[in-house]
Amino acid sequence: MATGNIKPIDRTSIHKICSGQVVLTLAIAVKELVENSIDAGATSIEVKLEEYGSKLIEIIDNGKGVKACDFESLTLKHHTSKIADFADVPFVSTFGFRGEALSSLCALRYRIYYF
Repeated sequence: MATGNIKPIDRTSIHKICSGQVVLTLAIAVKELVENSIDAGATSIEVKLEEYGSKLIEIIDNGKGVKACDFESLTLKHHTSKIADFADVPFVSTFGFRGEALSSLCALRYRIYYF
């Protein structure tokens, strides 16, 4: 199973995985971000909403964070550090494919900050 740097998923696997996450509500957006915190090993998570989330959603946690070398790939569609190909999917022990959720959120023009 793949671990380490964030990289693109191969095209064959992309078509096998339902990767088109749709963020329809504020609750789903917050859920995705909180799951990212949990996946990062956070034991403390603070959620802040500005104007009920229409202006800002901020998640502050004490998780391990993202490597600086992965910042450029962090929100690209079909990029993840969780799998290398479709065969790895049954072995994923986290909430999901972080890049898929973040790219969907970014498409909605949410400002996402990582501390």
